[in-house]
Amino acid sequence: MEPILPRQWLLDRCRLPDRRARLRTLLMAVYGKGGRKRFRRDGESQRAYVACRGWRTVTLAFFVCVGSLLDAFLTLGHLAHGGEEANPLLALALAHSPTLFLQLKIGLTGVGVWVLAAHQQLPLAARGLQGLALGYGTVLVYHLVLCWRLV
Repeated sequence: MEPILPRQWLLDRCRLPDRRARLRTLLMAVYGKGGRKRFRRDGESQRAYVACRGWRTVTLAFFVCVGSLLDAFLTLGHLAHGGEEANPLLALALAHSPTLFLQLKIGLTGVGVWVLAAHQQLPLAARGLQGLALGYGTVLVYHLVLCWRLV
């Protein structure tokens, strides 16, 4: 058996179909494996997705999810002291049961964060995730002020 020369290996490789000929779709980015976090060439960012989330996207998504969870529990504590829920949809869920309130609040936030994180390369989605993180930071400061006033 003869060893394959590097030149022959290169010629064989050139006959294979180009793996980059297909654009990476949203479903491939969400469920597929891979290691790229950004695009390598100019013009690649048009209608394509990368394999991994960037560290900033993961950090912001984590902060928003934790902020939503803290907001839900602090809201329940505030409601126990006579407060009211400002969101009409969540107030309706809360009238039904606190469990439904928690499921709806965390579920809606989680789905929204997932969609924004999946579209991280789009400037509007990146700004939306940053806005959500800023919004939840503001809400948590508001809850801290309410807790401080109650004590």
